[in-house]
Amino acid sequence: MTTPSEFPIDAFDRIKQSPGDFRLLERVPITRDDTTFPIAPNPPVGDDRPFIILDVETTGFDPSVEKIIEIGLVTGLYSPSANRITQLTGAYSQFEDPGKPIPEEITRITGITDDDVAGQRIDDGWLLSMFEGDPLVLAHNAGFDRPFTEARFPGLANSGWACTIKGIDWAGLGFESSKLEYLLLRHGYFYQGHRASIDCLATAWLLHANPAAFPQLLASARQPTVVIRAFGAPFEVKDQLKSRGYRWHAGDEGSNKCWWTEIPETDLQEEQRYLAEAYPGGSDRAHYERRTARTRFIGPLK
Repeated sequence: MTTPSEFPIDAFDRIKQSPGDFRLLERVPITRDDTTFPIAPNPPVGDDRPFIILDVETTGFDPSVEKIIEIGLVTGLYSPSANRITQLTGAYSQFEDPGKPIPEEITRITGITDDDVAGQRIDDGWLLSMFEGDPLVLAHNAGFDRPFTEARFPGLANSGWACTIKGIDWAGLGFESSKLEYLLLRHGYFYQGHRASIDCLATAWLLHANPAAFPQLLASARQPTVVIRAFGAPFEVKDQLKSRGYRWHAGDEGSNKCWWTEIPETDLQEEQRYLAEAYPGGSDRAHYERRTARTRFIGPLK
């Protein structure tokens, strides 16, 4: 009998008899232990620019109180004219001791233990050197990874970021979920995830495996957006705002209560007309904040 991690070679006869009843999954090839760099998924174009795929593992979800326990990076080059990755130059990871016990749930998910991180610290100089040349930073959940990264490394606060969840219309490409593992399974691949550098390599391979994804990602990074804070919205329009994609912000030390959303800058006039009709003074009372790749994913109301 095979274990879940073993390929059922004794099933070959049944597969041959009914191939339509089986699917074959391949390990993401660049996540193998013997992978060497550089790797060239596509030929260089000549205008190639640097990028970094970044992932952090942390003790929790709030960057104001929780800490990074591992950072993973994959470095490479992409062509902005050809809209494709042309080279992967390296994969790296470093642990950091958070100064407190790692919650059991985090260890269960990531496999990272207190012993792994004891006495470890991410090398600030090394990390800053990786960002030389102003690379575009990619993350599969930039709204999570960017606040943690910049809380720990404020010198990276001016980097441009793109999100491989938000910046790609996975539903429009035929996928029911934007989870990394699901997307790769649908493309015929598997990997052992939830370790930072492996997740970065898996993200790189996903962008290579789906030719439509990377052009969308670059287009979204180039497109300015506007964060709208709908101040003064009466209670009776809350369901209307929710159905349009607005979310409630309960307020904190630096901001007031409001409904908010983030839209492409090209849709701003239409949204202002909507707010003007939704409730008296809706458009005039709203606050509008323009964002680019350098100011996006830092938290909606900060």
